[in-house]
Amino acid sequence: MADKSGNTEEKVQIAIVNYLKLQYPNAIFTATMGGQFQRHYSQRMKAKRTGYLKGVSDLLIFEPNDKYFGLFIELKKDKKSYASKEQRAFIGGVSDRGYYGVCCKGFDHCKEIIDKYFNNEL
Repeated sequence: MADKSGNTEEKVQIAIVNYLKLQYPNAIFTATMGGQFQRHYSQRMKAKRTGYLKGVSDLLIFEPNDKYFGLFIELKKDKKSYASKEQRAFIGGVSDRGYYGVCCKGFDHCKEIIDKYFNNEL
């Protein structure tokens, strides 16, 4: 749902994906469709049957750096938004397995984390 500024998680994610494509054009990444399954019960059931895992991060970057196997980002539109219990558990699980998992709040925070990751500053 949009806030007064018209900012939505979808708009932030689109901006981040565009940034990744421009700044790191050779990076292999994908976005999950988690937010799309909330609309219809039949879509949620199909997703569950085909292997969708609740809590999976929004953006999965499959590029290793000097310390981690990849970067998994749970994206929130702003500082007021929080990760769910399942999202926090997923971030913890991937972090335990050698990935950098993080909840980013807003475009600027996400851009900062991505740049630090690719520059081996995390």
